[in-house]
Amino acid sequence: MKQPNDQDSRYCTRCTRALKACLCEYIHPVINRVPLLILQHPNEVGHPKGTAALLAASLAHAEIRVGEDFREDAVLARWLTDRRCYLLWPDEQVAAPASLRASLPEHLEAPPCFVLLDGTWRKAYKMLRLNPALAALPRLSLVAAEGQYLIRKKPFSTALSTLEAGYHLLSQWEGDAVRYAPLLSLFHRLNEQWLSYSTRMPESRRS
Repeated sequence: MKQPNDQDSRYCTRCTRALKACLCEYIHPVINRVPLLILQHPNEVGHPKGTAALLAASLAHAEIRVGEDFREDAVLARWLTDRRCYLLWPDEQVAAPASLRASLPEHLEAPPCFVLLDGTWRKAYKMLRLNPALAALPRLSLVAAEGQYLIRKKPFSTALSTLEAGYHLLSQWEGDAVRYAPLLSLFHRLNEQWLSYSTRMPESRRS
């Protein structure tokens, strides 16, 4: 469903995309058992190829905070105080989702939460350096998966979009890829839409 911000807006408030490219009809909400906090770099806000808003719109328990320096952010502080949070960050020395889950006590007062950084690798690393509380979080890393982001350049083959990262993180944590398949389907639809658009675009305007 297309939901403009106001009468004159050209953008959907749910998926944040231009109304003519709205993807809300392809968003099928999933109830995730572990909440996600997505910290989005300001450069990614409104990026037509960005996927953080699509991920948040697809999950029952997800929140986006925009910024670079979160040291005074009350929402992040509350998340870090109320739950045991894990930062998703590529590192061969940290646990993968399934092994981390197996190592936790069977009965927890509250499920853990996951923190994802939404930005280029350079921007994400800067966000990490600016926020000691984030840098100090225990980390987890995905089991290697080939990135399928066809419409933005990848620094390496296993680099993932935020939507892909959310899909792999939650499905690997719960061991249930089928449950989170709507996330991947939405991601493929985004790629298809852009590739279709690029074939109709004059070569001089492609980038």
